[in-house]
Amino acid sequence: MYPMPSLQHLAPSQLITLLQQFNATNNHAIYPIWLDNEGQNVIGLLPKTIFEIHSQNQLTQKQRQNCSFDDVGYCDTVINTGADTATDRATKGIDIGELTAVLEAYQHQHLSSKQSAIQHTANVGYQDGLMGFISYDLSAHHLANANHMQARAHHVESSYLMPNQPQLFLGHYDIYLTFENNHWQLHATTQEAIEQMDVIQHWLTQTLMVENKPVVNPIMLQPIWQTSDYENAFYKVQDYLTAGDCYQINLTQCWQGELSNQQLVDYLPSLHQSTNAPFAGYLGLNNFELLSCSPELFFTFANNAQGENCIITKPIKGTRPRGQNVAADQANKNELASSEKDIAENVMIVDLLRNDLGKYAKTGTVKVPKLFDIESFSNVHHMVSTITATLKDDISPWTVLFESLPAGSITGTPKKRAVEIINELEAKPRGAYCGTMGYLNFDGTGQWNVLIRTLQALDNNVSLWAGGGITIASDCEAEYQECFDKVGNLLKILHQ
Repeated sequence: MYPMPSLQHLAPSQLITLLQQFNATNNHAIYPIWLDNEGQNVIGLLPKTIFEIHSQNQLTQKQRQNCSFDDVGYCDTVINTGADTATDRATKGIDIGELTAVLEAYQHQHLSSKQSAIQHTANVGYQDGLMGFISYDLSAHHLANANHMQARAHHVESSYLMPNQPQLFLGHYDIYLTFENNHWQLHATTQEAIEQMDVIQHWLTQTLMVENKPVVNPIMLQPIWQTSDYENAFYKVQDYLTAGDCYQINLTQCWQGELSNQQLVDYLPSLHQSTNAPFAGYLGLNNFELLSCSPELFFTFANNAQGENCIITKPIKGTRPRGQNVAADQANKNELASSEKDIAENVMIVDLLRNDLGKYAKTGTVKVPKLFDIESFSNVHHMVSTITATLKDDISPWTVLFESLPAGSITGTPKKRAVEIINELEAKPRGAYCGTMGYLNFDGTGQWNVLIRTLQALDNNVSLWAGGGITIASDCEAEYQECFDKVGNLLKILHQ
């Protein structure tokens, strides 16, 4: 580790904002990523290897070339995942099993050279592995295409994937910064990496010396749906529930707007300060930005003392707004804790996830140590349960991650039918929203969120989503208002 003294006064959200500005100003493809998992801050730069999937449903591997910022680049290689032609890709799509095999092979390749350094400990943050995101669209596409009739495949291909937008990005960040004890530390294995960071530090120092705080223009996000549009979708959901297609369906709506001479990252410091989200993150690609203020954990992977892979998941289902005063706030919290409807919804998702994990866990290890906990966030109270398990010896975290997506808390149950209904009723594909963002170290430890309370920007177009689980007992007006409760503080900050 190498101390970075000139960066010590910068908070994590400020530093990643400046790094993305460096990325754009200097036209460097450094692909900055920031993860803040319950206070474990890490920023990755210039990944050694990149795995990408775009809307054409083709896996590409990129390798970093050269070592200086003046001549850095990436060499592309298309990886065959079983879809040999455009027609095959439309029919079959990305084979998740083969994608998992590619990532596992890469993991084992790098793990074999690090065996002496492996410590079987609880999760301690990013050390060396892959960081990035997996979109809801990609996992929903995979789930909905399972055993699908070939005749419908072209329809599924066009409707599940957001056009021209990354569906998966995973980078092996061998150059990264951690924020420990209020100090930035550089982790790098080569002298070239240290020299690269010297270039960045110099630029940051000069920028901070000559520039005042930039003016951030408001983003006016407007809902795609009017109240009547939401009502129509809500009652169609009720029809499906009444017919027995599902027990619960997660219905969401979208707000969208345009950036004006700004980057999405410019809003990160104020958004993070307002939300203090426990599973926040940011990723800046060429023309795509992902900014998450997520309160929800999807999976934590950890190694126990016996060297076994263990897993924790904490689904959220049940929401109330924060009160205007202490008494009102406590009343809302108590109402959520005693709500039969929300408890029933939470049970459905817990059972769904227990079933998902049961496929990969050792017999008798799936436990629910916490049920119906109420956790309070900046703008809402949530009902949260905790599920744990020990994975079978022959099951990798990559398999569990991909095969468990999309998360049950943002789809419904049964999951496959819920995904199909969501695709039918919602105004457009969700993109990254409701996917997952995080990291997996080569030793099998890692942590992934659920991409709720999340903004995505493609070129100058920004979108933000919110929704909730609909059951037969749901009230349309209350569910509609819950959408605004969940993102109201984000909208307020963006509009200022």
